[in-house]
Amino acid sequence: MRKTLIYLQHNLTDIQVYKLPEGYAFVRYERGLEEDWAHILLESGEFDSHRDALKRFHREFDKVSDLGKYMIFIENENSELVGTVTAWHGTVKDRLRGRLHWFNVIPESQGNGLGMPLLSKGMNMLQDNYQDAYLKVDVNNAVMIRLFISMGWKPLIVHSWEVRVWVQSGYHS
Repeated sequence: MRKTLIYLQHNLTDIQVYKLPEGYAFVRYERGLEEDWAHILLESGEFDSHRDALKRFHREFDKVSDLGKYMIFIENENSELVGTVTAWHGTVKDRLRGRLHWFNVIPESQGNGLGMPLLSKGMNMLQDNYQDAYLKVDVNNAVMIRLFISMGWKPLIVHSWEVRVWVQSGYHS
C-alpha cells in the first residue's frame, strides 16, 4: 500500500492525559505478541498481508531487547489486543527525535474512545526520553490529522510540497 506521508511534530510539553474507557487496559509488549501486532496493523490497513506485517515487525524490532519499554497495546475486556503504539525514535531533518510510530486501533474498536488515551500514553512515553517528537501520517487521513492537531501536534515541513498540503487543508498555526 503506497501512501503519501506528511510529518507533524510536538514539543512534548503540556500533554493532556486521557484514561481508557472501562474494560480496557494498557499492556506492554512482551515476546510472543508479534502476531497480535501484525493483526492490528493488517486490520488497520497498514499492510496487504499478515505475512508482510510480520516481516516488517521482525525487520524493525528483532534486535531490540527491551521493546516492552517502547511498545504498548490496548487490551479489551475479552483480553484481545485492539490497538498499539510505539514510542520510538528516528532521524528527521538531520536530528534524532522521538517518534510516535505504528499508532493503530482496529476498525471494530474505533469510535470507542481509545485514540486519545493511546495517543497521550505514547506521547508520555516519548517524554521520558526526548524533548520533541515527530510522526508521519497519510495526507488523506483527515480523521487522524485532526486527532493529532487536537493533541497539540503541528506541521513539520520536511519536503517543500508539504507547505501546499497544509495551506490547502486550511491549517493555520
